[in-house]
Amino acid sequence: MKALTICKIQSCVYLFIIIFSLQHFFFREFSYGFDGYEGMVSGIMAVSFITVLISVVVLIRQGVVFINRENILETEIKYLVLNLVLYYGILISSLCMSGELRH
Repeated sequence: MKALTICKIQSCVYLFIIIFSLQHFFFREFSYGFDGYEGMVSGIMAVSFITVLISVVVLIRQGVVFINRENILETEIKYLVLNLVLYYGILISSLCMSGELRH
């Protein structure tokens, strides 16, 4: 896989988790009325946790590869910066969602 394709997939996963956590925050009282919603939130939390752990390594590797190239592509640097910002958004949303889990 090309590095730019990995960045795009990574951005999509980040945006999905952030958008789901925003949806959960604003509509949590309404959504808990549905069967299986708590299981879905737990599943998204597991995906978010795994994404946070793996993304640290992937972002460091991408940064090293992108910056050490002889010809630096501006698009790759933009995706790297976007993914770094989205990564911190994922950290915040994961912390907020983990406090919302009901047992």
